[in-house]
Amino acid sequence: MRHAIVLAGGGGTRLWPASRRAHPKQLLPLGAREGETLLSATTHRLIPLVGLERLWIVTAAEQTPAVWETVPEVPGENLIAEPVPRNTAAAIGLAAVFVRARDPDAVVAAIPADQHVGEEGGFQQAAEQAFAAAERTGNIVTIGLLPTRAETGFGYLELGDELEPGLHRVARFVEKPDAETARRYLEGKRHLWNGGMFFFHAGRFLEEVARHLPETGQALAAIAKALADGGPHVAEQVSSEKYPHVPAISVDFGVMEKASAILTVKGTFGWNDVGSWTSLADYRPADAEGNVTQGLVVTHQARGNVAVCEPDKLVALLGVHDLVVVQAGNAVLVLPRSRAQDVREIVRLLEAKKLGEYL
Repeated sequence: MRHAIVLAGGGGTRLWPASRRAHPKQLLPLGAREGETLLSATTHRLIPLVGLERLWIVTAAEQTPAVWETVPEVPGENLIAEPVPRNTAAAIGLAAVFVRARDPDAVVAAIPADQHVGEEGGFQQAAEQAFAAAERTGNIVTIGLLPTRAETGFGYLELGDELEPGLHRVARFVEKPDAETARRYLEGKRHLWNGGMFFFHAGRFLEEVARHLPETGQALAAIAKALADGGPHVAEQVSSEKYPHVPAISVDFGVMEKASAILTVKGTFGWNDVGSWTSLADYRPADAEGNVTQGLVVTHQARGNVAVCEPDKLVALLGVHDLVVVQAGNAVLVLPRSRAQDVREIVRLLEAKKLGEYL
């Protein structure tokens, strides 16, 4: 049967100060609909594909209460807590262990919780094709997004042979490019954005983890054995012992770049990874001066700004251009739009100064 794993444990540091450790960006009301969180938008997008009982969420242990409050309709036994964050390779593997224990022949979609999709029908059509290709071939399948601009903030994948309309082999995964390389990718039409969405037989994915990340594979095998022999509570105990020692590595770098016969479906459905504050301008309407706002924001002789504040606060902009201004909780962020990808530098600085109360 088809299952979906929602990856909801990230930190979202580039969306600080609204995104914090205990309340990261996927729990923020940044969906296309008023007040909708990215996580709830993602789960509602997947339910028509797999059903509620086969929808799983993996998140950090400290975020579990907030996640459940955001999507209370998800069955409690389908909420998987990482003892400590270990990036996406381990997170997907941990969830795959639990899914496979319930359904040994499961075919799984692993989908990040923090993405915007403009056309849900287009997403579901691409996901159906990806599910079908994974079921039919046994290969890992991803959805690659047709680039609309020379973007340097995303990873890419290079297209190989076309196997059927819209389905290609992946020649290789490519790290985030510089501006000139991104321009060549856009013009060459042989590269897609890597959206981090993967479809696979649970067993096949765990085999790839064991092959390319043996420490992680051994830990996951121990958790799987504990789950089979003693049930979820024993598995959680083993996970708390084994999981903190596995390498923290992304699924792209740890598995996908090394695995063979990866396939990709072309997606064209208004995708955005909401990776920085300027991403809001890609799917939120702007005023006559090009300002994109959320909350009570007043502008005068200001243009091209992104401004966000909490419902009971006010932000006023006068005579400024191309800024990001964010008020959230006990912090305010101001920076040029051109440096929106660098917000994590502030997060690192706060960590170095031991100002954890602001993180």
